[in-house]
Amino acid sequence: MMSEPPPSFSRARKWNITLNTALLVLSVVALLTMMNYLAARHHSRFDWSGTGGIELSPLTQKVLASVTNELRVTLYFDREDPLFKLSLGLLKAYSGANPRIVIEVIDYTRDTSIALAAKKKYNLVDKNDRDLVIFDCQDRTKFVYQGELSDLDMNEMLAGRSSEIKRVAFKGEMMFTSAILSVLTPRQLKAYFLQGHDEHDPASDDGLMGYSKFAGVLRENGVKFESLQLEGAAEIPSDCNLLIVAGPLQGMLPLVVAKIDRYLKQGGRLFALFNFNSGTRDTGLERTLAEWGVVVGRNRVLDEEFAVSPDKQDMVVSTFGAHRMVRPLVRSRLYLLRPRTISRDKSSARGADAPQVEEIVFTSPGGRAIENIRSDGSLSPSSDDPIGLMPLIVAVERGGVPGVSAERGATRIVVAGDSIFLANDTIDKAANHEFASHAVNWLLDRVELLIGIPPRPMKEYKVILSRAQMISVQWILLAGMPGGALLLGGLVWLRRRR
Repeated sequence: MMSEPPPSFSRARKWNITLNTALLVLSVVALLTMMNYLAARHHSRFDWSGTGGIELSPLTQKVLASVTNELRVTLYFDREDPLFKLSLGLLKAYSGANPRIVIEVIDYTRDTSIALAAKKKYNLVDKNDRDLVIFDCQDRTKFVYQGELSDLDMNEMLAGRSSEIKRVAFKGEMMFTSAILSVLTPRQLKAYFLQGHDEHDPASDDGLMGYSKFAGVLRENGVKFESLQLEGAAEIPSDCNLLIVAGPLQGMLPLVVAKIDRYLKQGGRLFALFNFNSGTRDTGLERTLAEWGVVVGRNRVLDEEFAVSPDKQDMVVSTFGAHRMVRPLVRSRLYLLRPRTISRDKSSARGADAPQVEEIVFTSPGGRAIENIRSDGSLSPSSDDPIGLMPLIVAVERGGVPGVSAERGATRIVVAGDSIFLANDTIDKAANHEFASHAVNWLLDRVELLIGIPPRPMKEYKVILSRAQMISVQWILLAGMPGGALLLGGLVWLRRRR
């Protein structure tokens, strides 16, 4: 009878191995815990891609350091959108710089229940309220839309050589930092829409005459708004930080014009927009603006080379002045419909106390101002019509001192020769929405929101393969790599059998 073989390990040796294994596991867990603890407080980011790492600008770093309360950022985006990864990577850099910035990602195509809750919370009722970034701090919110996050190159499309529009630059840092500044501002501002002369209505959803989306721009920038009638005894309210006169079609009573003039002389802020429907008659506001060195043209401007519609009545403009309001719009475009010229009065005084009028948006050199407009609205071009860079929007300032609020007597005015470009059907075209936001912030002297953070170039990498090269790649991927794995497995199996 065979005796039972002795155990391979004694009881003491088994306990020794068990104890060593337990100590080893505990050591690894402790080491990982320490590494995560240190990484959370002393982290560094390394980027080995061709575009380089995310290096935040000094202004952004300063703004992030000023965040003392929790700031929630909701990335309400389709994950398949090309701008999703760029936006998420930048927001992670923001959160890394200040842990009070909390990021939530909602893919509305997949996370339907969470998306519905977000839509209800932030009143996302419009069909365009998607692919956006929401900044929320102490019930102050600011939306940044996908269209504001990149510069587009439409030169090839306008030239008829391609139907493709390319993204050439990512403006996420400029827009995100501006949004954070906006929600950190505790001061409540208020705008009034003048009504009673067939102006655009901020409560209307009509495509061409409704201004509900422009009212949304005010809301995004933390500005409350109301409508205002001035025909009676009422004056412009003392809490009016911005008066908006958007496309009046009927003439204003002298009493109304006098109230607006008085408001401006007391340091008021005015956003005045005209359109082609009032091009053959005065609204009364033209005389007041003339006193501020602004000439409202009784004409209609065409720029056929940069027209989009078949009737050539609209245009895409990309020529901007050096004014800080439009400086962030360089390389962007505005879409305008039948604009009028708005220019500086060359004969007006230019002294230190005179209003400083600056033309800030122009047509191309092929712009043409047609002055002969028939009673039915049709145009009668003439050889005398001026041709060249036609000014379409001006900015006016008098008594402006950096950092001085409107109540201190600094008057600011923006006058545009088109009002329909900010109506519901057109405000989302080109950079119209962005211009509206910049104009409002400049008028309200929130110049910190006109941030000069340069956009980041977006590089495109294309691999061009011939048909033979494509077939070779397919064979390598579909046959070579799986076959190599099978061959290696077979060799191992044969070796073990021997």
